[in-house]
Amino acid sequence: MQKRGTAPLLFKNIVAKGSKMIDSVGDPQFPIWLVGDSPPKNWDQELETPLDARHPARHNIWTSVADYMQDVLYREKSLRLNTANLYIRNAISKVELKPGKEELSWPRLQEEIESWNDRLQKYKPRAVLTFGAFAFELLRRAEKEEPPRPFGNWGTRELGAAFRERLRLYNPLQVNVVPLLHVSIARGRFLHSHRYFVGGEGSSEPNYFDYVGNKLAILFMQHMAKEKIWIT
Repeated sequence: MQKRGTAPLLFKNIVAKGSKMIDSVGDPQFPIWLVGDSPPKNWDQELETPLDARHPARHNIWTSVADYMQDVLYREKSLRLNTANLYIRNAISKVELKPGKEELSWPRLQEEIESWNDRLQKYKPRAVLTFGAFAFELLRRAEKEEPPRPFGNWGTRELGAAFRERLRLYNPLQVNVVPLLHVSIARGRFLHSHRYFVGGEGSSEPNYFDYVGNKLAILFMQHMAKEKIWIT
């Protein structure tokens, strides 16, 4: 098992071309995790890892946030987050298991939810960044948060409010699940997504990526300053 802060295992040679996407990449002992939605439909036989860097979704939902975050970290503390060690995984292993937006009961996902609970209890990551409503709700259920909700209830406004509340109540001694946006930030109503997620805290022309990147940078500087997560 790798020690926290060490380089992740190389995975390039593990997956043969055309084989099924592996379940995860990175170091599960790293205190920051990224949780995507599910393997991209029709591409899981071509892509190697969750949030594969060759797929545009990664850059639409994470790279732009990370760029703003790294800029703040460098300007404020001459630091960079070692993103090479991030533990990255999709919420579910098969997109076919995903329930409908208005479904409250998820019997087909009980095994996946229990596996997530075991994983979180074993490694206890400090910040689990979830992308989109479904990943956020599944991790809520894994953490046994009440009440469960259909993931369609988590609109962009609701996710933004939950983001602010999770940062306000952040506890460095426990697992903290923090929601970010998924595809809504890259679709036709993307300007609405910027405004709805940021809410009243933004400028007249809010930038979701700038807003979230700044908030995460401050969070990590305040609560993980002594962790082995930095490139100095």
